[in-house]
Formats: sequence, structure tokens, C-alpha cells
Amino acid sequence: MDSAMGEGFNHVLVATDGSRLADAALELAQRVGSGGRVTALLVMHDYGLPEYLRAAIGHRPDARELREEIAAEGRRLLDEAIARTTSDGDWIERCVVLSDRAPHHEIVTAAQREGCDLIVMATHGKGGRIAGLAGSQARAVVAQATVPVLVAR
Repeated sequence: MDSAMGEGFNHVLVATDGSRLADAALELAQRVGSGGRVTALLVMHDYGLPEYLRAAIGHRPDARELREEIAAEGRRLLDEAIARTTSDGDWIERCVVLSDRAPHHEIVTAAQREGCDLIVMATHGKGGRIAGLAGSQARAVVAQATVPVLVAR
């Protein structure tokens, strides 16, 4: 099946950082992915020095516990973003990835692993601790993806 020929997409991966700036990508993915699968992906930066110091100062230097907290924050952000963009987001699959790599690596890898035939993402996100989808990330995904990439503004 050639998705570009108007037959629709079977599985859309929408990359978000949970910010309102990235909501346009979630809304667009829901429209183009209707009738197929839609997976929302949020890449969280794995714990680094600031988070580890915060845990150590709080007398909790357990790396696994810290990673679980970061993953829980990612799930919360993803759920909130989906709730902002749809009245019934239960049908949207959710995936939170903790990584010390740049988000574009995880986005391209997830699309390949999940067999997605379209990636949707925003041109900008919030960056910082949450691995944002800045314009450079969108450009990198466009350059490396083996499937079409739809960039929302």
C-alpha cells in the first residue's frame, strides 16, 4: 500500500514534548491518522547531573527510583497533551522513552521499530530537561527518517 497515493496511513507516530507548542502536531496526527493507529511519543532526557544531585541531596541517590520519577513525569505530560487536543484520547497509544541521546534518534528509531508509515511532529517544542522538538530536531528527523515526515507549525 502506498500511503502517499491517498489510501491513508496505517500507523502514525506523533512526536511531542508535551508542550502547547507541540499540540499542533498531536491535532494533525489525529486527523491524518484517523482510521489507523496513532502512537504519541514523548522523549524524556534520562537523568543527568542536576537530577542526580537533587536525588542525592534528598538522600535518595537511587538511580532506578529517579528514572521511574522521570518516566512518570513524561506519562503525565503526554496524558495532559492528549487531553488538551482531543475529547477522547483513549485510542491513542502512548510511549515515553528515557534517553540520553538526541530526540531525533529516538523518534526515527521508534518509527522503525513500530512499523510507522508517517511521522508527525512540531517545528518547535520547549527543549530543556524535557528533550524538546526544536527546529533542529525536526530537520534531523526529516533527514534521517525512511518514511514521510509531516511537520506542523
